[in-house]
Amino acid sequence: MNRIRIAVIDDDSLIRLGICSSVDWGQHGYEVVGEADNGQTGWEMLQRAQPDIVFLDISMPVMDGIEVLKLMQQTGVRTKAVILSCHDDFHLVKEAMKNGAYDYLRKSEINSDNLLCVLDEICRSLQERDLAGEQAAQGNWENYSNRYASLKRLVTGRGSEGGHAGQDTRWLSIRERELYCVTFAVAGYQQVIQRYDEGYPFTLEHGVVNLSKEVLRQRTTEVELFVLKENQYVLLLSGMERREELFSLLEQMASVLKNYLNVEVLFGVGGAVQSFSALPGAFRQAVYSRKLHYFRPQERIIQETRPPENTLNDPVLQPLTEGVKGAAEQKNYPQLFAGLNKILQWLHRHEGRNLEVDGIQEFLQETVRLVLVQEGRPAEQSLRKLQGCGSLEETEEFFAGLQKEVQADGSGRNHYLIRAATEYIRQNLSRGDISLGEIADYLMISKSYLCRLFQKKLGVSVQHYIHNIRIEKAKEYLNDFHLKIYEIAELTGFNSSTHFNIVFKKIMNCTPVEYRNGLKH
Repeated sequence: MNRIRIAVIDDDSLIRLGICSSVDWGQHGYEVVGEADNGQTGWEMLQRAQPDIVFLDISMPVMDGIEVLKLMQQTGVRTKAVILSCHDDFHLVKEAMKNGAYDYLRKSEINSDNLLCVLDEICRSLQERDLAGEQAAQGNWENYSNRYASLKRLVTGRGSEGGHAGQDTRWLSIRERELYCVTFAVAGYQQVIQRYDEGYPFTLEHGVVNLSKEVLRQRTTEVELFVLKENQYVLLLSGMERREELFSLLEQMASVLKNYLNVEVLFGVGGAVQSFSALPGAFRQAVYSRKLHYFRPQERIIQETRPPENTLNDPVLQPLTEGVKGAAEQKNYPQLFAGLNKILQWLHRHEGRNLEVDGIQEFLQETVRLVLVQEGRPAEQSLRKLQGCGSLEETEEFFAGLQKEVQADGSGRNHYLIRAATEYIRQNLSRGDISLGEIADYLMISKSYLCRLFQKKLGVSVQHYIHNIRIEKAKEYLNDFHLKIYEIAELTGFNSSTHFNIVFKKIMNCTPVEYRNGLKH
């Protein structure tokens, strides 16, 4: 068998030296094929050396470990990453695990025994064999990688060109007969994962997968279960001749997960198909069916095979949405919230229809963004709350709270000094040197009074307000793909691209490049 190829990316030379020299790697079937002292050179090394396993530090100059992991996922790099962490960066470890890291090792615990233990565990987990044993000669974990890639291609329909269907599916457990695609997710996910914050980052996900597999093994052998992305599980089954049999199995899974993990799961089911080539359509139906839980939270399993209708163009709903947009632009908030209430009530009355979930949610999010940007308030936190609403009822509660906030803030935002200060900031936004003293001098008040005024009326500091306005403007510029990142930084008054990246990531939880890439998709 070929040796397992490993690499080390860490800005601490002693850590790199310790890993490379603490074990006689050749004796154990491994070889070190590369080292790097920052994320950028490490990423270049990964592409060049193509190691099987990389020991990856999280906090590094130029490019951190999280960014390296994201690049690995985006480009399909199969290298398995073991995160090297300090005692005080567990939240970063959790983020790394969510972005594809396989395991993690504390730097204080690096020794030959622990290194070999982690590596041996990876090899045991990933060296799977197909039913005929055809993959044994290929070594490492090629069967595992091919299996996951095949499943992902089967349901998404991406990358399956070239006639590789037979090669991709020959070792899978499912067959081309009465195929069902099911997607499911943990309800109230953001609240649920808070219970696991003090534990191993993948405790919830591992629990869901392992318990589900136990239930499935008792009922069928023609099944595949995998995690497509965070809180999106995909279940493929074949040979289910009756829909009732499938629904009974899903109910049993839900019951076990509730009893053992105290979580509720919601299922979306696609229509039965007879070939692997038809699975992408069944997957789209399953994804859409699961989204319909937003309108039908009382149903645990939904199967909707009809395509979503163009809900926003409904002759009754369309005038309401246009009225809300107009009220938002005119800052007529009583009319806006009255219109939103009518829209939500209409949706309640028609929740049994195949409504256009994505379009409706995008409309609601854009309405919130427009209101808050016009009010000079950061929109991202409120948008995250809205996106976390799992039902119409929760959405109604969100807008009731937003209405109170806007009404409460109205008197403060109409203060003549606040109006003058925010207008001055907007007019001078492209300048990078707007100072607290400059604004205070313009208003002919003291700096301390200006600070107290912003904090009392807007709930933020002057600098925080300026940063939020700069980032909102930057997001508009990022829609223009002809503009380069450094040009946008200059247009919005940042003194460097680095400073722009730091502030943008702090407010948006992603870099400008990542935000722009999201716009492309």
